[in-house]
Amino acid sequence: MKKSSAVFLVLAVALLVSTFRLGSVTLFDVDEAVFAEATKEMVQSGDYITPTYNGEVRYDKPIFFYWLMALSYKIFGINEFGARFPSALAGILLAAALFFFVRHFYDTRKALYSALSMTASLYFFVYSRASVTDMLLTLFISLSLFSFYISVKGHSRFIYGFYVFSALAFLTKGLIGILFPLAVAFIFLAITEGLGGLKKAFSLKALLLFIIVGVPWYAVEFAVRGDEFFQQFFVKHHFKRYTDVISGHKGPFYYYIAALAAGLFPWIAFLPSGIRKIFGNKDSLLIFAGVWVAFIVIFFSFATTKLPDYVLSAIPAAAILIASGMMEQNIRWKRFEWSFIALVSFLICIAFVVLPSYLEKMGITDTGWMLPAAAVALVMAVVGLYTTISAKSSYGVMLCIVLIFFTFLMIKAYPMANQRLQGALYRFSLYAKEKVHGDGRIITYGINMPSIVFYSDRKVAVVRGSEALRAYVREHGETIAIAKVKDLEAFGGTGFTVVDKENGYALLERK
Repeated sequence: MKKSSAVFLVLAVALLVSTFRLGSVTLFDVDEAVFAEATKEMVQSGDYITPTYNGEVRYDKPIFFYWLMALSYKIFGINEFGARFPSALAGILLAAALFFFVRHFYDTRKALYSALSMTASLYFFVYSRASVTDMLLTLFISLSLFSFYISVKGHSRFIYGFYVFSALAFLTKGLIGILFPLAVAFIFLAITEGLGGLKKAFSLKALLLFIIVGVPWYAVEFAVRGDEFFQQFFVKHHFKRYTDVISGHKGPFYYYIAALAAGLFPWIAFLPSGIRKIFGNKDSLLIFAGVWVAFIVIFFSFATTKLPDYVLSAIPAAAILIASGMMEQNIRWKRFEWSFIALVSFLICIAFVVLPSYLEKMGITDTGWMLPAAAVALVMAVVGLYTTISAKSSYGVMLCIVLIFFTFLMIKAYPMANQRLQGALYRFSLYAKEKVHGDGRIITYGINMPSIVFYSDRKVAVVRGSEALRAYVREHGETIAIAKVKDLEAFGGTGFTVVDKENGYALLERK
C-alpha cells in the first residue's frame, strides 16, 4: 500500500472510532461528568487557574486538560461533544504520530499495522471517546518518547521535544508525565549503551524549556493555595493513590495482563511473537518498545490502586510490538495466533448468547444487542479458524469485523448502557433544574454522581446517614433529593415524597 493511502486509512479509522456519534449519549459518572462539570465551572467563573467542582476546589488533576476542554466548550458549546472532543482529537493525533514514527524507521506496512492495531482496539475506542485525561496523557508521553528515540538515532534537536512533551504530560496528569519518559529513556540507554549513554537524555537548554512550559502553573497554584495544594495534589493523589486503595479500585498483581488482553483483543494474539523478536532480532526500536511497555505495566502492577486506564500510555508501544508480531513468517506461530483468536472469539460468542438470561433475572432487560454481538464474535471465530487452517493472513477482514463491532456498539449497545446507567439521573437532574431556584441545592443521599451537578446546573449537597439528612433539611430546607431506592427509609419524617423511581434511583420532593 502506498504511504498516502495508508495515512488516509489510519486517519479514517481513527476518525470513525473516536468521533462517530461522539455527543450522542449523556456523560457517564463518575470521571467524565466530574471533568465536564469542573471545566464548566471554570468557564462560568473565569478562573482558569484553580479548578473547582460543585463549588469546591478540585486538586485531583493538573490544569492542561481543563484548558483544552474549556477551549472546546468555547468552540462547540458546553455539551457532551465539547467535553469529549479533546480526547478524540488527542486520539487522532496519536494515531497519526504513531504511524509516522514507525514509518520513519520501518516500512509503510509495519507502520500501518502499528497504527491500526492501536486504533481498532477497545482501549482506543473507550478512551478516545471519554472526557478524561488519559488519551491526552498518552499522546504527550508518546510524543515525548518518540522525540527521545529519534534524538538518540542521530537527530539531536528532537531532545527538545522529549522535554517539552514531558512538560505537557506533567501539566496533564502530574508526576508520571516526568517519571515515565525519563525512566523508559534511562532504562533503554542503560541496556543499549551502558551507563555512559545516559548523558544522551540530558540537555540544559531542553530542561529550561521544560521549566518554562511545565512549572509556572504549579508555582502559581502553590503560591495561591500553599501547603493544602501540596498535600492534596502530590501526597493524596500521587503517593497515597499508589500505596493505598482509593475509591475501592484494587486488583491482583496480574490485573494489567488481563486488562491488556481484553483491551487489545484480537491484536493481543500477535504480542508474544513481537516480544520474542526483541530477543531474537536485537532490533533497537523493539527493545525500546519492550522497555516502554514493561516499565509501565510493572510500575502499576505494584500499585495498590488499579484501574484499566493506568496502562493506556503503554498501548502505542504495545502496538509496535504487535505490528512486528503480525509480520511473523513462522507458520507454527501464525497458526497459534489465529487459533487463539478463534477460541477466544468463540467463547465471547457463547458469553453473549448465555448472558441475557442471567441479566434478565437481575432485572436488566435491555439485552437485545447481545445476540447481534454474538453473531459478530462468531464471524470473527470463523475467520480465525479459517486462517489457522489456511495459514493465510486475514488482517483486513479482521479489521472490518472489529470496526463493524465498534459501530454496532456506538449505535446500539452504548446508548443502551447509557440509558441504563445514566438515564434516570439525567431526567431527575432536569426536573431538579426546573424546581430548584436561586442558591438552592439538590440533596443527593449516599451517592456521588457529578452528572447531577452538570445537568441540573445546581450545587449538590451530598448527605450520608439519616440523622445527618434530617439535620440538613431542618437547617437548609432543600426541596429536591435524589437517592437510591434502597435508601428511601432514611427519608422517613423529613417531609419528602417520592416523585419517580427508575433504574434503582428515586426522585423525591418536599412541598
